[in-house]
Amino acid sequence: MKFKFLFAMLVGAALAANANGYKDGIEYYKADQFENAKEILEKNINNADTNKALSYYYLGQIELRNGDKAAAKANFDKGVAADPQNPYNYVGLGAIDLLNGQKKAAEEQFKKATSLNKKNFEVQAYIARAYYNADPVAYAQDIAKIIEKIKKDKEGKTEPAVYILEGDMEMDNQNPGAAASKYETAIYYEGDNPEGYVKYAEAYFHVNPDFAVQKLEELHAKNPTSALAQRELAEKYFSNSQWLKASDMYGQYIQNPNHFPQDKERYSFLLFYGERYPESLKIAEEILAQNPNSFLSARLKMLNLEKLQRFEDAAAAGDAFFKLKGYFTGNDYITLANVLGELQRNGDAVVLMEKAFNNDPSNEAIVTRLSGAYAAAGRNAEAADVFAKFVDNKADANANDYAAVSGKYLTAVATNEDPEQKVELSAKGLKYVDKALESAPKNITLNFRKAQLLFAGNNNVPNDATAEVLLGLLDILNENPDNRTANANTYKNADQILGIYYLYAGDNDNAIKYLEDYLEFDPTNEGIAGQVEKLKAAQQK
Repeated sequence: MKFKFLFAMLVGAALAANANGYKDGIEYYKADQFENAKEILEKNINNADTNKALSYYYLGQIELRNGDKAAAKANFDKGVAADPQNPYNYVGLGAIDLLNGQKKAAEEQFKKATSLNKKNFEVQAYIARAYYNADPVAYAQDIAKIIEKIKKDKEGKTEPAVYILEGDMEMDNQNPGAAASKYETAIYYEGDNPEGYVKYAEAYFHVNPDFAVQKLEELHAKNPTSALAQRELAEKYFSNSQWLKASDMYGQYIQNPNHFPQDKERYSFLLFYGERYPESLKIAEEILAQNPNSFLSARLKMLNLEKLQRFEDAAAAGDAFFKLKGYFTGNDYITLANVLGELQRNGDAVVLMEKAFNNDPSNEAIVTRLSGAYAAAGRNAEAADVFAKFVDNKADANANDYAAVSGKYLTAVATNEDPEQKVELSAKGLKYVDKALESAPKNITLNFRKAQLLFAGNNNVPNDATAEVLLGLLDILNENPDNRTANANTYKNADQILGIYYLYAGDNDNAIKYLEDYLEFDPTNEGIAGQVEKLKAAQQK
C-alpha cells in the first residue's frame, strides 16, 4: 500500500511550552487509560506547576484499580499532606473504607470531602463512583441517591462527571448507545470535556467510525495541546485507515513531552508504509539508541535500510534484529534474504530461509523465497524439491501450482550433469506436469514441457516417449492455423527434436519432413538446411 503524506511538523519547543503537564495524566485517567495516566503523573509530580494533591489522588485511584490498597492509601495521605483543603483525597480514603466493608468510616471521609466545597459536584460524582466501584449492587440506592441529588441542583445538573459515570454504568451493562448518549450530554455541558469525547468515540466507533473520528477532531480543535486528544485522534485515524491523517497527527503528538515511546514506534511504522524511509529510519534509530532491545524499531531499521538500498547496513541491522526475542514474520526473513542476495551472500540467504521454512512450512512467500535462494546458490534440485513439498501439502493446489513445480524440475534436470540424477529429476517433473495436464490436456506449454522433461532426462537424446508427446503436441497446434504464427517457436523446437529423433531412427523421410517444416520458420539456419540436403542426396543414391 502506498501513501503520500502531506506532513506538518510542529516545533517541539513551542509545544513543550504549551504542554499540559500533570493535567494530561488526569485526562488519561478519566479516559480509563490508567497505566498511561500513571506514567505521566509520576513524571510530572515534582514540577513546579503540578497540583500535587490532585496528582496523588489519581495515583491513589490507579493503585486501587490495581488492587493495592496500601499503595493507594499512601498516595491519598500524601495528597492530604500536600493540601488538606483539597477534597479529593478524602474521597479516595473513603473508597478504601468501602472496600474494607467500613461504610460508616467511608461516610465520614465523604462528609469531610463535601464540607470543604459543597458546590463541587465532581467530588460528589466521585463519591457515587466510589460506591459503584466497591459494589454496584449493594450500594445501588446510595449511588442513585447521590446522582439524583446532584441533578436536582441547578449547577449540579450541568456537571459532566455525573453523566460520565452514568455512561460508564451503561457501558458495563452492554448498552453502548445509551452510554454514548450520556457521554454526549457531558460534552454538551462542558464543550472541551476530554473523557466525554474519548469515551463517546470509543462507544460509537464500531457503529459509525467516521462520526466518532469527527468528535475527536472537535476535541482536538478545542484543546490542541492535549496529549490525550492528539493520541486518541491519531489512533482513531489509524484504526479507520485514514493513513495520511494518522501520520500527520502522530507527527504532532510525538512532539508532546507527554507522548509514549510505543507511540513513537507507531509513527515510525506509519512513515515506513508511507514510503518516507529516511524519516522512519531516523525515529527507529533514536528509539534504539535509548532501548537497543526495541523489537519493532529494530525491524523498522532493517526494513528502511533495505528500501534505501543500503544493503551492507541492512544486513548488519538484520543480524542485530534476529538476535532479539520476538515473533519473526515471513516478511522479516524474506527482507533479510533479499538483502543477502543483493550482497551475493546466497549461502547465508539459504540458511536464513531454511530457518523460516522450518518455522512456517505452509507460508507460500517463504517457500517461494527459499526456492529462489536455492536456485541463486545453484542448488536447483533442492529449489524444486522444497516447492514440490509445499504444493503436496497445499489443500487447494491447482494446475498452476503443478506447472510451477514441473518448471523447477526442468531447470534442475537441464543444469545437472549426472545422468542418473537427470533421470530421477525428470521423473519427478513428469509427475507434476501430468497432474497439471489432467485439467488442461491440450495446453500447449504443458505438453511441450513434458517433452522437454523427457528429452532432458534422456541426456538430451530424443526417445520414443519424447517423440510421442511431440507428435501429439503438433496435432494440438495444427487444430488452429493461427498457431503457425502465435506459437512459431514451439513448432520450431518440436520439428527440430522430431527431426533428430527420426534421423537417429534411420527414418530419413520423416527426418526430412520435420526438418523442412523447421526451415519454414527459420530458413536462415544453415546447419539444418545442410542436413536436409545431405538426407535428400542420400535418398537419391
